[in-house]
Amino acid sequence: MALTPPRIEPVPTGDGARPFWSVMIPTRDPDPGYLAEALASVLAQDPGPAAMEIVVVDDGSDRLAATRRGGLPGGNRVAWTRQPRHVGIGENWNACIRRARGRWVHILHQDDLVRPGFYERLREGIERSPTVGAAFCRDVMIGPAGERIASQVPIRPAPGIVEDWLEHVFVGLHLRASALVVRRSVYEALGGFSPALRYALDWDMWKRIAVAYPLWYEPAELACARRHDGQASAAFRRSGAAHLAEIRRSIELSAPLLPPAVAPGVTRRAREVYTRYAVQSAWRALRAGGLRASLAQLREARRLTSARGVAVAVTRLLRRAPWTARPARTS
Repeated sequence: MALTPPRIEPVPTGDGARPFWSVMIPTRDPDPGYLAEALASVLAQDPGPAAMEIVVVDDGSDRLAATRRGGLPGGNRVAWTRQPRHVGIGENWNACIRRARGRWVHILHQDDLVRPGFYERLREGIERSPTVGAAFCRDVMIGPAGERIASQVPIRPAPGIVEDWLEHVFVGLHLRASALVVRRSVYEALGGFSPALRYALDWDMWKRIAVAYPLWYEPAELACARRHDGQASAAFRRSGAAHLAEIRRSIELSAPLLPPAVAPGVTRRAREVYTRYAVQSAWRALRAGGLRASLAQLREARRLTSARGVAVAVTRLLRRAPWTARPARTS
């Protein structure tokens, strides 16, 4: 059953001159240090209020006042707005879009950051290809202290339009939210993030955009996605297999977006990719002592594909896994 995305109304006419960028930072009880880094990374590239607005949109945090008193950078240059109650990730991201006045919207997660040149390079690409609906760069995964953990393989060696977007958006997702900017009129045309999804809501959105608009890619590593135990995605992964069930649901929901001639093959390949991901998640859960979570994730892997497909994924993992890295004790 298809999801009905919430409507995003256009910016009212006569609302004054609009900036090019709306940098919207959704928060929920943020770590003050991480939020300070995120804000500082934007302010270091600030072209001024005429070209960029910077807004923190808080989802009813309990500790927001204390966080703001902690000496965050930006002063009056950063606008703050707060939901009167906790509304959830999807609704708060949609509030970011609705609050944005800029022609292009960047939803920057509270614990991520951008590197020098992010806005300049992506704007150059956007202006070279004015039909694109979104633009994104290669990013780096960092740890709690900002240490480099991993980087992505480049989608293409030079900046340009992503031609094989089925592989990079539908089969496997080779972008992260903070590395991507979206034309506001695209949200107006397609609707916002679906509140019915909690883990795969961004993937659902990027697939809807990729079907309807060209995507611009910048191979320079201009954004950093931070991984730490306190983030919402980590909580999903620890909780069992809910995130895998939502990934499977997203694959099913997106099949009707594709032409009938390619939909079965794309869906099959996506199931294969995320079966491997599910098996890897189960292995990590087992090593951390989570036998119940590991078994739940293996069951979800089986729902993604056949028993033979799961066996192939397990065999592939075991061939790569160092035998010295034994699972943690579960009792």
